[in-house]
Amino acid sequence: MTFVADTHAIVWHLMDERRLGKAARRAFRSADQGRALCYVPAIALIEVALLYEKGRLRTGPAQVAETLSAHEGYAILALDLEQALAFASLPTIRDPMDRLILAAARATSSRLLSADEALEGHGVERVWN
Repeated sequence: MTFVADTHAIVWHLMDERRLGKAARRAFRSADQGRALCYVPAIALIEVALLYEKGRLRTGPAQVAETLSAHEGYAILALDLEQALAFASLPTIRDPMDRLILAAARATSSRLLSADEALEGHGVERVWN
């Protein structure tokens, strides 16, 4: 089973797990134990960097990547052609960061770990509650 984590989902998983929905918590637990693969799109690390720069996070992208690398169930997903094409097919998603994360889920045929109901559908199963 594969998942793509939205930025808030991976941040909450690492820093405040109580904010996660039950199904999202189970998915992350599976990745933590190496029973599932959770992709973290590179764009999520860029969002972490922006939040860190604004003082909204105390952890930067290098620390997030280092923490995730300690678990075999996580992989940083670089932007590629498949994701770019999936991005182009999602013009109704206004936020470009959300659009890239959704494109990553579509391109990898993965479920999406996100609380954002606006990302429901679009050919991707959203996992949260």
